[in-house]
Amino acid sequence: MEFPIYRKYFNGMSFYKIISEIEFEEKQLVGSKVHKHQVIANQFPEKLRIQDMISCKDKIWETMNESDYLKLD
Repeated sequence: MEFPIYRKYFNGMSFYKIISEIEFEEKQLVGSKVHKHQVIANQFPEKLRIQDMISCKDKIWETMNESDYLKLD
């Protein structure tokens, strides 16, 4: 699997750059502002969440491309 992988949450308010199987960056839209968070998965549930994001599990994650992700800055 090649990283980074880009995903967005189905509600269109959260966007993700998956850097590895244990790390991702999240951009959240709050009003007109973008908040950025770096997450390193230390616990098993966090690692499962990343796997769900990668596989687009339960149709709550959607694929997106790098250029759309970068436009959020």
